[in-house]
Amino acid sequence: MVHYPVPDGLFDDKLTTRLETLSALTKGAKPGVKNRWINLHVHTNESFSYFRSPAEAVWHAYNQGVEYYGINDHYTIDGHGEFRSACKIMRLKAAFSVEAVAMDADRHKRNRRFNDPDNPGRIYIIGKGVVRDLEEGSREHKTLQTMRDSIRERNSKITEKMDKFCEEKGCPINFRYSDVRALTPRGNTTERHVAQAFCEKINSLYKETNLKLDIYKKLLNTEIDEDTLEDTAQLQTIVRAKLVKSGMPCYVEENSSAFTTIKNLVGIHRKYGTIPSYGLMGGPITEEEEDLEELVDTVTGFGMYAFDMFEFRTELNRAKDIIEIAAHNGIPVFIGTEHNTKTLLPLTGEIGKAPGSYEYLKKSADFLLGHQLLSELCGFGYLTEGGEPRFGNRTEGFDFFSGIGQMDLPDNKIEELHGKDLAERKKYFGI
Repeated sequence: MVHYPVPDGLFDDKLTTRLETLSALTKGAKPGVKNRWINLHVHTNESFSYFRSPAEAVWHAYNQGVEYYGINDHYTIDGHGEFRSACKIMRLKAAFSVEAVAMDADRHKRNRRFNDPDNPGRIYIIGKGVVRDLEEGSREHKTLQTMRDSIRERNSKITEKMDKFCEEKGCPINFRYSDVRALTPRGNTTERHVAQAFCEKINSLYKETNLKLDIYKKLLNTEIDEDTLEDTAQLQTIVRAKLVKSGMPCYVEENSSAFTTIKNLVGIHRKYGTIPSYGLMGGPITEEEEDLEELVDTVTGFGMYAFDMFEFRTELNRAKDIIEIAAHNGIPVFIGTEHNTKTLLPLTGEIGKAPGSYEYLKKSADFLLGHQLLSELCGFGYLTEGGEPRFGNRTEGFDFFSGIGQMDLPDNKIEELHGKDLAERKKYFGI
């Protein structure tokens, strides 16, 4: 699918090398927009992703005609600096998000699902438009760190159980958590990293194809063919399903400290200066997503004033329904592809290119850029300090911030505004 070079320097261990490689690729090519497509939700290697660095993610976007591009990692904003620099080199419009998981105890008891189809009560909430980091030592910082620590502790325990399981099956592999951590730049491990490290460990120990097939059959209690063996993403998915998921031999139950309440997580996102957003499952349609008007009431009641929607998971007709309801309620919709597996999918799809849908998604992208710009220059984001939309009428607020984003100010103008006092900056934007 990739018809352009992807040099190793784009995922070198050194940040300077990654950015220098990206800059070198612009020689003889003109960086900037090709097709004006939008993708405001991609993961990088700072959580789990096909992409091995933010710089590599930007290179793919540039070559696929993406204009508005947004990084979105779980539990961290560590990739934002590199992403910003890379987008500047390629002249893409950068957006910044962060994502984490909360738990609604009441819906968990009532077996009602939000956007995690396997776990009632769990809810993925995204903070769109990060403009600052959490204050170290703050309540929000401590809560997020507790969640991270709990997740990493669980991944370590899963690794131990997988190693013991292999020994019991007569296939010792000396699997250690250090193998898992080595796949991340800063130790932000996920269950997917555990499966990846497990497969890489087996593949490094057993070179012959037939031997690997026998080992996987013995460990997974299922037949694996050569095509699956070569399909990295599919193989890792099978490993998770057969060994790590609930009811499987290496399953480790999540500690309650891995989650916080919806109220707390929305509060964390607000401290990042973001607009909390609900990530729509797309398919299957869960109990809480069946009635979109009710969903709007539910999520806005929690302090979420945007939707994230995903290509390749959402049918076009469903996407049109979502956009129609969102428009009626003055709610932006951010399109993305996630890219949080080892499968390389296109960065654009039919939803983002469909007439009618594209215009609304572009308006939403401009809205997000407007929020970021005014937050940074004027301390005037879409939400007030109390978490309410700054404009009483959400549609008016949507229109206003979209208009700011459409100004598309050049870097030198933004630098000039940074040199002015706050009153002058506000006057420039009419606020």
